[in-house]
Amino acid sequence: MKTSLRTLFLTFVFTMLCTAMAFAYNPGQRTIHLLGETLNSDKHPVHLVVTQTIDMREVLTAEAYAKLPTAQQKRTNRTEYNEANGINAERITTTDGDGKVIKDTVSFVKNGYWYTIDYLNKNYDRVPELPGMSMPFAETLISCFNVRPQGGNDAVTGYDYDKMTKGTNSLNFYYAKDTADWKGYEVSYLPIFKVLEVSNTVDEATAFALPPADFKAVANPSMRAYANRLLERQ
Repeated sequence: MKTSLRTLFLTFVFTMLCTAMAFAYNPGQRTIHLLGETLNSDKHPVHLVVTQTIDMREVLTAEAYAKLPTAQQKRTNRTEYNEANGINAERITTTDGDGKVIKDTVSFVKNGYWYTIDYLNKNYDRVPELPGMSMPFAETLISCFNVRPQGGNDAVTGYDYDKMTKGTNSLNFYYAKDTADWKGYEVSYLPIFKVLEVSNTVDEATAFALPPADFKAVANPSMRAYANRLLERQ
């Protein structure tokens, strides 16, 4: 009798655990927590590093791709976000197929100015801060979350996903199966951004360091163009 009751009880517990697991992560639940807690720099510092590898054959025409040197046929972007005390920095380091660094820049707003520093060419530019110049990482993605997310599992990667679709654009967040272990995100047709590091520890002295004294002030065309567009909106 005791054995039968024990078996019945264990069966009940197992059934409840399976049911709980089945409903543990509703569509969007993991991503809402990710954006609202883990990546929310209003609550704590945020350190995030992602990488994205781009095969240029997927970007260029076959003719243009054929003209590229082998080293330029693929490139990898490493993007590091650091957010603390209301400011955030975005550093992008791009390497070619041979591992050579072809771009290394950081941009952030500090002390009333927006800086862009080019470490490869040892120059920088700055303009007076304007509203909208700098936005925390989570806020750049959270606007896509005003549509109902869909959940599922990707048969190719084995990852679970939360997917938001607006018109022809889509945004996927990927997680290790049946967990909240964030693996990356994918925007529409672009290659996946893979998560390398995520924590609430930020080295502010390094992440928000002003240009070294020997760097030259050089106007950054894309930075100035963006600033002008912001001015036009006012």
